[in-house]
Amino acid sequence: MEQAAQGESGAQQGSRTYDEIINDSWATEEDKRRARADSLLGHMAALLAQRGDTVYVQLLLMIRGAVIEYDHDSRTHDLWLEYDPQNEADFTDEARERLNSVFERVSARLDYGVTWLGFRETVPAVGPDWRERLQEMMSADRPTNMARRTMPEKPQWLMDGLAFTNFGERRVYQALKHLQEKELPREETISIFPLPNGRVLGHTWEPDMIVTYRGRAGVLEIDGPNHRSRRAMDTSRDHLLRDAGIAYVDRIPVEAIDNPQELLTVLRRFLRRLRECP
Repeated sequence: MEQAAQGESGAQQGSRTYDEIINDSWATEEDKRRARADSLLGHMAALLAQRGDTVYVQLLLMIRGAVIEYDHDSRTHDLWLEYDPQNEADFTDEARERLNSVFERVSARLDYGVTWLGFRETVPAVGPDWRERLQEMMSADRPTNMARRTMPEKPQWLMDGLAFTNFGERRVYQALKHLQEKELPREETISIFPLPNGRVLGHTWEPDMIVTYRGRAGVLEIDGPNHRSRRAMDTSRDHLLRDAGIAYVDRIPVEAIDNPQELLTVLRRFLRRLRECP
């Protein structure tokens, strides 16, 4: 079986191009396979973006890993795109057919010898203590996020030594970091805590982002591309957080994630309201 191409592999290779890695006589076969898989995924996303097919670009941004495997029965090299189980419904038959047509065009142009595309759920690595970890996961309020945190899995989105569960979280962190370093004075800047685990009365919870500013703590929740609003639950959780000392809670709509200026506007408003909290 050929190995997975994790999303961070491009960053690990520095500024080298895919062709430089693939044709490097000193590179390992594993590095070359990872480069081919990630190149296929990246070219598919870029082609869709060039066409303006943003819905399908978002689907590919949800992919957790690209894996090239050799099928001994058909004697072909196959590309598997892996997604988290909670995103299964987003990869409809129509979506898979559309992505497969893009894959065929990209694969023919790149000529990596990969001729088939498949989709499947991620399977996290587990250790001998998996029973205890799963018990913790099942007793938590947000089992899907707890699964990511408790299973020893390589994160796909990394920055500054911090791990994020999706592209939107990292984009919001980047924008907050810009405000922290470029716009706010050093003596009145912010601190940023992505995905901290915590406990409020009766609940263990993992907010997307905690931000502290001028002696106050605020929470940011980030809508994902497959977000389904649950207003009553959100309101109840907001009340719990405020009762527990969080000054302000806000949510970032998915539309703002892809618009840097709109995202900065949303975050500036969040900080202003956090600053003005009694």
